[in-house]
Amino acid sequence: MLKYRFMKRWLWLLPLICLAGAAAAEIQIASPPDKLSTFDDLIMLAGKATPAAGLKIEHLTFEAQADGTFACGLVLKPGKNLVLVNRGSEEARVRVLRLVTYPDVEIAYDEKQHWARGQIVYLSALGIIEGYPDGNFYPGNPATRGEFATWLAKAKKLPVPTLSRDVYFDVPKEHWRAPYVKAVSDAGYMLPLSKEMFGPEEPISRAEAAELAVKTEGLGIVDQIMPLFKDVPREGEGATPIYTAKEKGLIIGVSEQLPVYDPDRPITRAEAAMLISRFASVQESVKILSDFEQGYGDDKFCGLNVTPEIAALTVEPPALPVAKPASLKLRVTIASRENFAPMAKVKVDLSALGGAPDAEMYDDGTHGDAVAGDLIYSLNITYQPKTTGEKIIEAAATDRLGWERKRDSTILIVE
Repeated sequence: MLKYRFMKRWLWLLPLICLAGAAAAEIQIASPPDKLSTFDDLIMLAGKATPAAGLKIEHLTFEAQADGTFACGLVLKPGKNLVLVNRGSEEARVRVLRLVTYPDVEIAYDEKQHWARGQIVYLSALGIIEGYPDGNFYPGNPATRGEFATWLAKAKKLPVPTLSRDVYFDVPKEHWRAPYVKAVSDAGYMLPLSKEMFGPEEPISRAEAAELAVKTEGLGIVDQIMPLFKDVPREGEGATPIYTAKEKGLIIGVSEQLPVYDPDRPITRAEAAMLISRFASVQESVKILSDFEQGYGDDKFCGLNVTPEIAALTVEPPALPVAKPASLKLRVTIASRENFAPMAKVKVDLSALGGAPDAEMYDDGTHGDAVAGDLIYSLNITYQPKTTGEKIIEAAATDRLGWERKRDSTILIVE
């Protein structure tokens, strides 16, 4: 929320930006710069159009200030994001690459970044790997068979089927990983533990991961095995795919200094990400992702947002008698949110009347609301004011991105 408070504070100031030296007919972008790489999911667009009329952002009509300045939020999706500002034949383009990271990857050991940070960042931006719901990646956790199956399917861009029945007994069709498990199973990359059980929560060993990497990359088996790992004997089971993976540059062992592979240990999520990042198709995807000269088309438009505007706050009646129960009708009209983040809530501060500081208002046809979904929020209440004088009632409107706008009105309490 600190990020959103920061954004909201600057949203009020950005329309005041005056870009000197504008030509007679010109679009200037003050921020963000073109070819920006960022970890933020929300940044500000600010600029000036001369003249102001006819401005469009991503083909949507956008009303600039009288002096031509304009500002709005850019809601970035992972990967490439295009911002297109135009007026007639004039056009300004801004390309933004949003990368994805996690707190426990940025600060992993002794305030240092995790050793696999680069690979995790790019694979997350490509949508190949994902973090946990709490926002962390947990790079040291064992990678499960379900996770590895999902990451393999995405890395290899396998067709993801629509499911009409369960994949396995322990992989119901409703599970979000089920289509990916089905994809790698159909491709012959990963086999179930038994006829009915895939074991999606079971850890996958480093030996299994190496074998799967060789299989999915379609690499030829190395005939002359050079026993580089002390814990992987040449004649041992599973030695061939491990040494093939080593020869092809997919694995390096537990470290660059020790000739040990530790084949039976579960592969960690960071190690799995590093392994998958070495796939030829993934390296090509990362190369394309990092290239600002391709892939920024209309299908990569990022979302736009502005703070909600409270077009009207009405309080009826405008005066109430003191020490007597009286009905009060509150109405808050929100300006159209077309193409912007939908509303999350509208609340009103009634503490000046002795009521709640955050009474919720409704746009669902209840609590005195006439029409659901018309952006007119209502609340009918009964109060018995205790003191006379002018009282301030403040309404606050918040959209689903956490952007807030307030507006107040007054009511008179009389004898």
